[in-house]
Amino acid sequence: MMVSLMLIAFGCGKKEGDVPSAAENMKKHKKVTILIDPVNAPFEYGSGTSVQGLGVDIGNEIGKTLNIEVNWVIIGDLERLNPNSVVKGYDHLFELLKKGEAEIIISSIAIDPKRTNEFTFSNPYYDSTDVIAHQREVYEIKDLASLSGKKVGVCAGRPGDTFMAAQKTATNVTLKKYRSLDDALGALSSTEIDAVVGDEVIMANSVFNNFSGTTLEPNQVNKYQYAVVVRKGENELLAKINETIDRLKTSGELDKLKDKWVGNIVKKAIGRGQGDIAEKNKREAPKTINVKITKVSGAWSMDRLDGFQLLLEGPTGKYQSTPILTEGNRGNCKFTNPVKPGEYRLQMPISRTPANVSVPGWAKTSLDMDMSISGGTITVTVK
Repeated sequence: MMVSLMLIAFGCGKKEGDVPSAAENMKKHKKVTILIDPVNAPFEYGSGTSVQGLGVDIGNEIGKTLNIEVNWVIIGDLERLNPNSVVKGYDHLFELLKKGEAEIIISSIAIDPKRTNEFTFSNPYYDSTDVIAHQREVYEIKDLASLSGKKVGVCAGRPGDTFMAAQKTATNVTLKKYRSLDDALGALSSTEIDAVVGDEVIMANSVFNNFSGTTLEPNQVNKYQYAVVVRKGENELLAKINETIDRLKTSGELDKLKDKWVGNIVKKAIGRGQGDIAEKNKREAPKTINVKITKVSGAWSMDRLDGFQLLLEGPTGKYQSTPILTEGNRGNCKFTNPVKPGEYRLQMPISRTPANVSVPGWAKTSLDMDMSISGGTITVTVK
């Protein structure tokens, strides 16, 4: 299918309602014009005369059913090239279709009952959902409620925008609207905002390929379906579109296209972030500590420590060791109740001056503590 860029002359003397039918336009121009905003990889992306993705493949299949050439119109380029045009993105697609500047929209469009007075949606071709993206090292954002008091980015006009404006779970949310989800994720990456709510697959693709410092939460906060859009009353064209989608579903070709373009990108994006969380949980998990005691110098006998216990005391709690067992100038004991990472004061019988001990947050379940005693001075090393 040939892909071309078309400049649309706004107004052109047309009166409201004086819009040729899709059949008239296709017969006149010998092609079907499809509007696309290619900022939704892996569904629709590209620039100039080259667009690709799952939605593009479906559009080209519709062209085969119609037995006509497909002309892809990239509205992002139109907006940039027309200085009098306000950048509207998602909503602009519907405005141009309404004016008769194209016959079809394919641009990861969610079925929206509020638009059915003027437009008709095809049978759905993809089940989608909104999820939350945040910086990888920000662990307090887990679900919708945890967005309370946060600055949250959305793509203007997309389902995440509508959902976040209507939801009541997260309170005192400051919504920031962006031209695309990529723009929103860029703002998240530069810490201008705290999170982004948007299409799972589109964000997963960007997070995994372009924004390594961000991750997705696995919780789905909103569900919807992508469909092809035509003007209301274009029943003949709609029937051909539905015929194409049904054919792709029945033949299994749609599943193949999903595997080709989407694959396991969501698992990759979520899995990377969940790995960070798992690592964090390991670091923060309490550790058992094996203690080795060595007498370096002093006129006292090591066996004075037999049966006594060490005490670790800090902001996160108090921990007592097992009784000390000695042999010669060496001894050992153990903190069998796992100790949380943090700063502690170590008390032992022969020293009036507590030693400072730092229990590190390493990804280990057990640590070793070496204690050397010189006179009444204790030196501690944790490893």
